[in-house]
Amino acid sequence: MRNATLVLFALASSIATAQDYLGNEPIWQVHSICAVPAPCIATDVYNYTLAGDSVINGVLWSKVVRSGMITYNWQASPPAGPGCQGSMLYSAGYHGVWFIRQVGRQLRIWTDDTDELLFDFDLHVNDVLPVTWNNWNTDITVIAVDSVLIGTEMRARFELANSWAQYLVEGVGSSHGLFEPISNFLECGYGLDCFGLGMESYYPETFSGSCQLAMGTADLAREEPLTAYPSPAQDVVRLTGVRSGAVVQIIDPVGREVLHEPYSNGTLDVSSLPAGVYTVIAEGRSLRIPVMR
Repeated sequence: MRNATLVLFALASSIATAQDYLGNEPIWQVHSICAVPAPCIATDVYNYTLAGDSVINGVLWSKVVRSGMITYNWQASPPAGPGCQGSMLYSAGYHGVWFIRQVGRQLRIWTDDTDELLFDFDLHVNDVLPVTWNNWNTDITVIAVDSVLIGTEMRARFELANSWAQYLVEGVGSSHGLFEPISNFLECGYGLDCFGLGMESYYPETFSGSCQLAMGTADLAREEPLTAYPSPAQDVVRLTGVRSGAVVQIIDPVGREVLHEPYSNGTLDVSSLPAGVYTVIAEGRSLRIPVMR
């Protein structure tokens, strides 16, 4: 009992102390699925990485850049609309630079010549999330708090109610990503696929190796391809090329997310979906599957 008490005390002390959120080469891999507009769906898989520091008004800020790959899918009868086919790689200069810094248990962003709150991780059960640069809702509440291991540190994880994003993770961001809105736009959906430090990945799951780089096309080519069968499907779909536990999404023909769950039992239940052509997204890759009735 004494050892258990010491462990719990150490956990609480670690979480209560502000840690270095921007040290050890953090990397965020995020995906977005947007109608641009429907029936053209753009799936964007991208990374945020740090790219040095800048001093603004005498304050040190960390620069964040984004690089990735956009894939376009036409969700209607052929031919595809103009500009809605193929993929496009983009580099750090495509989206410009963000500036963030840590203040205690906060992450702050420099935008429009203003120092604004991005995340406040000093939270407890029943607290309401503050309005921030990426959160405009005034009714998102913390309903549970646990902890996750990020590197050698225990970080607080806050489960949210009244929110499209299920979790807020200390020093990481929301389960939508770093800068992505905590509540969805109608036209887009977001998800944090991986958070890592340097060459190791830690969240949403721990595995040896870096977060899969969206620009690493050579690494993608070496993976088992993403396939689905039977095709067309009626009741269930089985996937190959997907790790057990990886989050799988299904997008309907008009761009709405109709399934979002870990691939853990070897099948996806599509029995409730109307007939149509759907997009399956897993680990930054996508394919189209017809569902028949």
